[in-house]
Amino acid sequence: MLMMHAAWILAVLLAGASSKAKPTPPPEPEVQPARQVVVDEKTAGKVQHIRTARGFVTTVEFPEDLSEAPKCGDCTDGGGGAPFRMDWNAQGRYLTLRPNNPVERHAGTAEEENATTVVVRMEHATLTLFVERVDLGRADSRVVFVFPNREAESEYLRVERAKLEAAVAGRVEESAARMFLSAFLEPHQCEQKGVRARNDNIVLAISEICYFSREVIIVFTVENRIREPFVIGTVSVNRGVKKYGELSESTLEFQHLTTGAEAVVLADGENPRGRYELTVVESGGQHRSVTRSVE
Repeated sequence: MLMMHAAWILAVLLAGASSKAKPTPPPEPEVQPARQVVVDEKTAGKVQHIRTARGFVTTVEFPEDLSEAPKCGDCTDGGGGAPFRMDWNAQGRYLTLRPNNPVERHAGTAEEENATTVVVRMEHATLTLFVERVDLGRADSRVVFVFPNREAESEYLRVERAKLEAAVAGRVEESAARMFLSAFLEPHQCEQKGVRARNDNIVLAISEICYFSREVIIVFTVENRIREPFVIGTVSVNRGVKKYGELSESTLEFQHLTTGAEAVVLADGENPRGRYELTVVESGGQHRSVTRSVE
């Protein structure tokens, strides 16, 4: 009898203890996973919903740099005074949004605003974001805006850029050719020379010199008569305030020759007639050089 009474008391105590145990708390709500929004002709003009929650930061990413600061009348970048806080980074191509806490707001607000609008301008698109404060379980963790067929677009831009560069190069080449022909229409004089200089079987020959007002052009050849390649490093002229030149090739194998032209622009008032020294220097190897003067 005593044992039955003790068992009954134990059962009552256990029941009381279980009735006083804390209930298992409900699981924390999970925010929405990152979502992607394609910006095309159909979606660019529509309002895009962004959902954020108190105590939580929502990140919004964009496919290109922002051309100006996003516009939000109900946002602040710190210090309170607005229902939402917005921070943005033009080079990082993103902004962050979160609701401000009530203590960060101006006093005397009758009721708390739950939404606002943010306008984001990029180079090729403008987005209108409707930012709404919701429960944490419905909030966006990350929203990523992308352009459609980005790889195809990049290839298209690459092809278009190549076309543009080719067109520009063609115009530059045509302009240079026209300038060259125009120079020949001006009074000028060309003289055949045929003078040579030789150093260690490297032969420099000046074949022609032309005078165009302040510009003088020297035409020459370099021949390699040694059995190892000769690489031309520099070609220089002892006169002129500006100099430029061209070679048909810079690496000469045995018994090969290259044709070149060096142009110099003389200073104002300088007599184009006189002595010119043309020097060709080897790149690497023995750093051989050969010089020839012409008048």
